[in-house]
Amino acid sequence: MDAILRNSDMLDRPISDPVAEANHRIANSLTLLVSMVRMQANAAGRRPEPVSPAEHQMALQGIAARIGTIGQLHRLLSHIPADGCTSLQPHLKEVSAALVSALSSPEQHVRVEHRGQDCLVLTRQVQPIVLILCEVFINAMKYAHPSGVPLVIEVECFSSADGRLVVLIRDDGIGLPESFDPAKDGGLGLRVIRSLAGELGGELAIESSSLGLSFRLSLPASAMPGGKLS
Repeated sequence: MDAILRNSDMLDRPISDPVAEANHRIANSLTLLVSMVRMQANAAGRRPEPVSPAEHQMALQGIAARIGTIGQLHRLLSHIPADGCTSLQPHLKEVSAALVSALSSPEQHVRVEHRGQDCLVLTRQVQPIVLILCEVFINAMKYAHPSGVPLVIEVECFSSADGRLVVLIRDDGIGLPESFDPAKDGGLGLRVIRSLAGELGGELAIESSSLGLSFRLSLPASAMPGGKLS
């Protein structure tokens, strides 16, 4: 996964030809997506017990959500130069709505609440941030409320006192098991989240309690439009 992300960083370098730039974005996204699907298939193959129909359905829904998110990102970013900047919150809102439509069901209702400020980010930062959002949503759908009660996810972005951009995603679920270490444990979703946060040069804090699970991504000021080098 780390090697794939290093390659994708190279593909995100600004290119003067808009068509070539779009092709590089698509190649980057497809390479990442193929890697994620292969990792999921390998993990399923190593399981000692068979995959249940519900788990199989959730896995396919997750793959469809990732494909849909990447396709939506290309549509949203198609008119913005790769070396430009854009407003983050509209992308978070649009992708969140699409994920709720793709992942919610009569058995699991999902509501998303958006808070915070409208944050300006570099265009190349949008895809990793939104893919982290996608993985957090998939994770919440799987584990936040095993009993199927309605799920509430809050999405917030704001600037911290030290100039960092903070993206906070939290649910109202049951949290992680007591022995679970979010820095190293977990399956495909958490591995992807940690890798994408590293690609962004950000700090990822995962906090769990009986009131829910939160993912706090902090990006340095130097990564933002007009940010100062640290």
